[in-house]
This record gives sequence, C-alpha cells and structure tokens, in this order.
Amino acid sequence: MQPRAGATTPGDADLPAGSGAPADPGRAGARSFEIELPRWLSVPFLRRWALPSAALVLVAAQLLWKWSLFTRGYFWGDDFAFVARAAERGFGWDYLTAPWGPKLLPAGFALAWVVTHLDAYGWELASGALLALQAAASLAVYRLLRVLFGARPLILVPLALYLFTPLTLPGLLWWAAGLELVPLQLAICLALTSQVHYVRTRRIRHVVAVAGWFLLGLASFFLKAAVGIPLLLFLLTAAYFTAGPWWRGWWAALRGNLPIWGALAAVLAPAAVVYLSRADTGDQPVRLPPAGDTALFAGRLLGETFPTAAVGGPGTWFGGLVAPSWPVIALAWAVLALYAAATLALRARAARAWAILLAYLVLADLVPVLLGRGVFEAQALEPRYVADAAVVLALCAGLTTLPLPEEPRPYRALPPRGLAVPAVSAVLVCVFLVASYASGDAYAAQFAAQRARARGYVEAAGATLAKTPATADVYPQPLPADVLIYGFGEGNLSSHVLSPLAPEPLRDRMRHPRPAASPLVLAEDGRGLVPPRILGGYAVPERGARCFPRSAGTVTLPVRSNGDYAVGGFTYEADRPTSATVRLGEARAELSLGAGPAGAYFPVKGVGEAMTLTLADRSVKLCVTGVVLGTPVPGTTP
Repeated sequence: MQPRAGATTPGDADLPAGSGAPADPGRAGARSFEIELPRWLSVPFLRRWALPSAALVLVAAQLLWKWSLFTRGYFWGDDFAFVARAAERGFGWDYLTAPWGPKLLPAGFALAWVVTHLDAYGWELASGALLALQAAASLAVYRLLRVLFGARPLILVPLALYLFTPLTLPGLLWWAAGLELVPLQLAICLALTSQVHYVRTRRIRHVVAVAGWFLLGLASFFLKAAVGIPLLLFLLTAAYFTAGPWWRGWWAALRGNLPIWGALAAVLAPAAVVYLSRADTGDQPVRLPPAGDTALFAGRLLGETFPTAAVGGPGTWFGGLVAPSWPVIALAWAVLALYAAATLALRARAARAWAILLAYLVLADLVPVLLGRGVFEAQALEPRYVADAAVVLALCAGLTTLPLPEEPRPYRALPPRGLAVPAVSAVLVCVFLVASYASGDAYAAQFAAQRARARGYVEAAGATLAKTPATADVYPQPLPADVLIYGFGEGNLSSHVLSPLAPEPLRDRMRHPRPAASPLVLAEDGRGLVPPRILGGYAVPERGARCFPRSAGTVTLPVRSNGDYAVGGFTYEADRPTSATVRLGEARAELSLGAGPAGAYFPVKGVGEAMTLTLADRSVKLCVTGVVLGTPVPGTTP
C-alpha cells in the first residue's frame, strides 16, 4: 500500500506531498496505511461520496444477510412473555419499569408495546423493527469511526468486522435479547462519538448528548450500560486524548473532563435509585460463585465464546451455545495473537487499545453475568453475553491500525511495503466473511424447524380464536412444549400468551375464565377447539360407595393442590338445579349446577389437601361421582 500523492493525514501534515520515506517512522506511519485510490475518484463529487457510499453498501449487505436469517426465525422463549406483558398492560411508568428479574428494560419494553399493539405476533413487523435498530447501530459505528479517524477508506475494515461478526447474531435473532442489546450498542457508539466531539471542541451540547445517550443505554440494559459506557469514555479519553505517558493520562482525563463525569453522575444517580427500587433478584440472586466456578465460567466466556465468534466462528452450535472444536479455538487464538503482535510492533499505542477491549470484556461483560449466572457453566457459551463487545472490538481494530489526529507519533515502524500486506489482508477478510456466513447459517438452521412449528401453531391459534364466539369458555392451557420451549409458570398459559390474538370480548373471558359445564381448549396444532382432558389428581368414592359422603350440605372431595393454576371438575347427579360454592384453601368458586347427570368445571388456584362443595339449598339431592384437579390439555380432536 503506497501513500496517495498529495494526501495529508492526521500526524503527517508537516511532510511534503510526494516526499520519500521520512526518517521518523512515527510520523511516516500515519501515511503508510493509506490505500492508493483510482484516479477517477479524484473528481470532488466522487471523493466526497465514495466512502459513505461504500459504508452504506456494507450496511445494506449486512441487513440483507440478517434479514435472510430472520426469515427462518420466530418468537421464542422470553419473546412470548414480552408480547403478553405488552398486551395486558397499559403504556406507562409501571409497565416500563416493571422488573424483568434483575434487569430493567424500559427501552425494550417500549418498543415491544408499540409492536404488539400494531400487530401482535407479527414477526415481520417485530423483526423489521429490530433490524431498523440494527441499521441505526451500524451507521452509528461508521460515524464513530469516521469522527475518530477521519474519512479514511480503511475505516471500512473495522466497520465490516462489526457488521459481519457472528458475535451479534444470537443477541439479534432472539427478539427479546435484541431489544436489550441492539439499543445498547447504539447508545455506546453515540456516547463515544459525542465524547470525542467534546474533547476536541469543548462544546457543552456534546456533554448533553453524552448524558442523553448514556440514559438510552441505561434504559436498554442498566447493568452493562452503567459500567460499560463510563468505562469506555474514560479509557478512550485517557489513552488517546491526553499527552504524555499513560499513567499521567488517567488524572488528566478525570480533571480535564469534569463536565462529562458530572453529567454521567447526574444521570446515573436517579437511574440507580429506580433500578434498586424496582429490580427483582428473588429468582436470580446476585452473588459471586466459588473461585472454581468463576474461573471456569470466565475461561469459557473469554477463552472460547468471544474469540471464536469474534473472528467468524464458532462454525458449530449446540442449542444456541457455541460448540467450537479445539482446532477452531486454537485457530481463533492464533489469529488474534498474530494480529495483536503485529499491531503492538507497529502502533505506538496499540497496547492501550487492547487494554480497553480487555477491560470492557471483564468489567462490563463478564462481571455482571458472572454475578447472576456464574454457577451455570453452559451459559458462558452464549455469545449474547458479549454481543455488545462487538462495538468495542471494532473500535480496537481501528485504534490498532489507524492514527488519531491527537497522536504525534502514532507508529513505531513502517509496515512492509508492496502487495504482501494488502494481499494477506484481503484473504483474511474473505475467510472471515465466509466463516461468518457459515456460522450464521448454522445458527439459524438449528432453530428453523422449531420456529416453524411455533409460527404454525400461533398463526393457527389466531385464526381459530378470530372465529370463536365471544361467549365461548376457552380455558387457559399450557402451550405445547415444542412451541414454548421454556417459560415462566403461569406466563406459559394461553390466557396470557395467546389472548392478544383473540377479539376483545373473548380475550377478557380467556384471561378471566368462568366456571362452565363444557369448557374448551385449543387443539394440539391450534386448529380448532376441543374439550379438555385434565391431567392431575383424580378421585372416586370408596369401593362399594356410589357417591362421595355428604355432611349436611357439604361434600368433601379428596384432591390436593400446591397453589399452581389448575382446573377442577366433578361429575354429579342432581334432582334439580341449584347453586354451590367450591373452596380450596383460600380460593373459592361459585357454581350453577343443572339437574340430572352432568359435570362442572372451574379454574382454581389455592393450597389445600381437599376441596369442599357446599350447596346453597341443602334439600337438593346431589351425588358427586368423581372429581379431578389438574392441568387442562387437549382431549379429543374436533
């Protein structure tokens, strides 16, 4: 790569154009990485728009690739709970700050609410909204690189690294995770860009911008943003925008940028109060695991997950977790080690860039997840926990290759001249793109069948509910296990997950089921409604007896419950209609019983060793012949 004649770059403006190799490689190196552009690009219009056009082409290619992966996806896991919460709650402070375990996600909840109320379970709209956020984050990365390094063609390399690394795929294709991580990446880029503008211009409007983007980050993913954004702002400022040795840069960065740190503190303090008052750590306590578990988790996350995904791997997956072979892990480390060694030999401040990346990985990515999930070794193999580090990886790639205007001696030595460096670089870039495509395809393929099943079921259920009479008693039921792989107790029930698809009168009956003689549930494939079959405890009268014993007007039915949602039912014979009250612990239900042999069903949630049935009219002759209490599932097909 030869310097372009007449070009001036940060750090070498004092050199005459077209001069030979200067004696000072620290000054010459700033020009040595410039790419010689074709002569036809000397036209002013083309020179101005060539770089942003190339960046837009890369961003568009990334979006097309990721959209093709989205077409094989669908809602999964937490996604159903996000839609159900958005459908059941009004848009307001309580909804936006409702805890999601130890996390607060007001930005993600806001987008989920809008998408749900426009088109509940509309995958094209939901994924399209997330892809639009990804486009904004991608353009923000380009803007950050351009502001830092200027209009250099080589900024397209770290941009492409961010756009196509598989690091970001699991945190994007999983909708709920994307609502957390993509706005966070956007906030990181915009906060860093505003910080760079501030240290160069000292304009207060950039302080306000930093505070605003920090708030967006906190609203996206409080724990990561609270640590990661201030950490990056401080380390970048201290490492590259202060003069002298690095150990003096820390104090200069603190003292010279007090408005920034004050603005961050002003945003963080009230946000922390809201977080501490609203977050729920009951089911996921925050604690540091034992030393052995900590070391194993850190080794897996930083030794396998990050390096393999960062360079285009892992190639193979297992249920959303990276599953690289040992050769792939060794190759990933070899690529990173060789690149680090080359940049440390050439760039004067390359060590600072690598230190920024390492500090972010440990403090912003490892520590928060370690405190909450460090005892679960397998979760260290989830790339979504380091997806936000893709922004820092691109930043590190830029800082280890290109100089900033603030660096007086950016290079230790000149890189090798000739075609060797660009040829090797081109080969590595092509290998990276091919590997990333293969890894992304493998990731999407492993979920394609399950997501297709989930989509088919939800769409069929929506069509069924749309034509169901508003007076029908559609009882809550767990979704099939191959549709909702995991869930959250009663949040798995159709009354929460599928009620957004029902017309308004029926939606209310699904969410507040009533006692009924002939309730219905959705068929196994969602196509139609069928009578339920109750899985759980069942009891009949003692041998030789036809009816359960009755004392005055009360019948005791020997079925027990631990308090989970259940449907109770009994068969009976009565000489005339009457009303009755069923009690199970503190729970009760009012029933209307018809004459003759019949049955009655009712939803109940109580704790007790037995149910009692008390008649309003003790003179009624009632014989209860069987009782059941449990979970409703589809019975006979329609």
